[in-house]
Amino acid sequence: MDEKMRISNAEMKVMNQIWKAEEMVTVPEVLEILKKEGEEWTYPTVATFLRRLTAKEILGVTKKGNKLCYFPLISKEQYEKNEAEGFVESKFGGSLKNFLVAFRGSDKIGKNDMKDLRAWLDELDD
Repeated sequence: MDEKMRISNAEMKVMNQIWKAEEMVTVPEVLEILKKEGEEWTYPTVATFLRRLTAKEILGVTKKGNKLCYFPLISKEQYEKNEAEGFVESKFGGSLKNFLVAFRGSDKIGKNDMKDLRAWLDELDD
């Protein structure tokens, strides 16, 4: 993944709410959404995150009247795909097999997860 696109955990909290909104949002609207989620961030903090996400080209911004409205330039699915591919590339030399082998013997993958993974791999063969 392009280093420019990497986002912090706090930025991800903001992005998750914007993706859920499925419409353009303003700083006060994001503040209200985050407040409902139990976050107590200030206007300048949220505005800073939105500016950073705009600079990283994750968000776009347009002016409507005297308000700045923010909207995603990338879907959550595309972001997650890019992030996962970048992680596998940087940590496992691009090998999905090596990534999965790292979980061998781990209790992090349950029987249902293994079953789902096998079914997914079988679908890829078709």
